[in-house]
Amino acid sequence: MRKKRFSKVIAMMMIGAMGMSMTGCGESKSASTNTPAETTKPEENKEEASATPTETQSDSIFQNEAAELVVWGSQDDQQMLNEMVDAFKAEYPEVKWNISVRVNGEDQAKTEVLKDTEAAADVFAIAHDQLGELVQSGAVYKNTKYADEINARTVAGAINAATYEGQLYGYPSVSETYFLFYNKAIFDEEQVKSLDTMLTAEVADGVTPFAMDIANAYYSGPFFLSNGCELFGADGSDAKTVTFNNENGLEVAKLLGSLKESGVVAFDDTVAAAQFEAGTLGAYIAGPWKTETYKEVLGENFGVAELPTLNFNGEEKHMASFAGFKIYCVKSNTKYPLEAMALANWLTNEENQLKRFKDRGGIPVASELATNTEITADPAVAALLAQLNHAYAMPAIPQMGKFWDATKAFVQEAFDGTITEADYQAKLDTLVATITEGAQ
Repeated sequence: MRKKRFSKVIAMMMIGAMGMSMTGCGESKSASTNTPAETTKPEENKEEASATPTETQSDSIFQNEAAELVVWGSQDDQQMLNEMVDAFKAEYPEVKWNISVRVNGEDQAKTEVLKDTEAAADVFAIAHDQLGELVQSGAVYKNTKYADEINARTVAGAINAATYEGQLYGYPSVSETYFLFYNKAIFDEEQVKSLDTMLTAEVADGVTPFAMDIANAYYSGPFFLSNGCELFGADGSDAKTVTFNNENGLEVAKLLGSLKESGVVAFDDTVAAAQFEAGTLGAYIAGPWKTETYKEVLGENFGVAELPTLNFNGEEKHMASFAGFKIYCVKSNTKYPLEAMALANWLTNEENQLKRFKDRGGIPVASELATNTEITADPAVAALLAQLNHAYAMPAIPQMGKFWDATKAFVQEAFDGTITEADYQAKLDTLVATITEGAQ
């Protein structure tokens, strides 16, 4: 899959005047790992999502003297979101606000919205690749009030990520990919350039040289892209074309099947923090949302770098990653569309993008923040920008919903050794058939 690989220049444009397209994923790695059941939405919801109501065309900011709204965000975002909401209420005291911030991260928001739009939050965050399915289901309110403002302040790639079939629906918040965190007391900057080097280096007893959340397809799916396989064609828009079962894909399967025996360990980022603190972990893959946590536990041994190379049949190839955007949305049947759009716009304005960077490490999408030294001087940002040279825009077509669970299952089985090398081809054929099932 050659689709949308980014040069260093374009990577710099990510926080400058131009951008690219993907996820995130926020705390949930910008990818939904659940494929919801078929959901039938009331017809009036679909009409409301695509219409441009009269009230949203007026010059008034708000329609109501009082408004009750619910905002969803990840567990780690709760304090930050509450502070943003408090500032919003203070900015607009003319409205009697009742705004609740509740836990529901972008990994589950799409599933919950499609399950029951009535019960969903008025404002919620998603990874941009989920937008198409939500719009097609009539679950998202079109951005009818702040499109011009967002277009003026936001890099082009983020605008594209928040747009579906030519219409702006979302409110872009951050751009993200992931990279390598490592303990400088265990590895130096040369060693972390190659996975093989890390796995063959001499480390103390009890030290895990390298770990990742291997079952999460957001991290492990790009192993296939690293070796030239395509996900939905060359540009991510051909729902019928996935080449994970070709010769290159077979090499990926063999690599995945060898990782555990080579010393790779699978665990989530919470375990990684504890092991970094204990000095028993050499390197781990995560995104900018974990920067402050790992910096705190590693102290002077905190290290970051782009992802390492992988050895495919004797050839070193740089490990690829998904890249994308977190966007906020307003649900289609909100009782307070003007108020909900104003809040979504507030949560993603330049001031709060900078706050999100300081509090949670999210890379802003506002053009004016490109020269802010608090952002550009950060070593984690430098690692992120370097990895963008090897990042691929996560496809935003609805067919992407078929990718997550199927890929997760295959990678887990290959890593655990529950399927043998003799079964790889048949399993890869099934994987491709599942991902492309029903493609038009």
